[in-house]
Amino acid sequence: MGSPDSGEFAGQTRFLTMSDIFADGAYANRVKFKIVEDLTALILMTDGITDPKFQTDNNLNRIEKWNELWEDLEGVNPDGLKIDFSQPADVVEAELMNWLDFWSPGNHDDRTIAILY
Repeated sequence: MGSPDSGEFAGQTRFLTMSDIFADGAYANRVKFKIVEDLTALILMTDGITDPKFQTDNNLNRIEKWNELWEDLEGVNPDGLKIDFSQPADVVEAELMNWLDFWSPGNHDDRTIAILY
């Protein structure tokens, strides 16, 4: 688990392979782990998804917003698109690709998501 890395400037991208990420040891304060007994999913995504779905970095800490995202993945969205995680991986992939094409005014960034379920 980790904290979002917003960079020094709006829209700045910082990659884990950049030397300054690890240079001062600050990453140790942002990277955390937690052992949980029951895991629904681990979701990693870029700001192309978090910006329209969470609106602010602070909302990433609100369980209500994560519940809304999960409901969205279950089909509670304007397009009625649902990801059925009980299906084979190729079906889930196709459904997820369709879901990623959601419209959000003013949010046109690329979208990348990885879900471990």
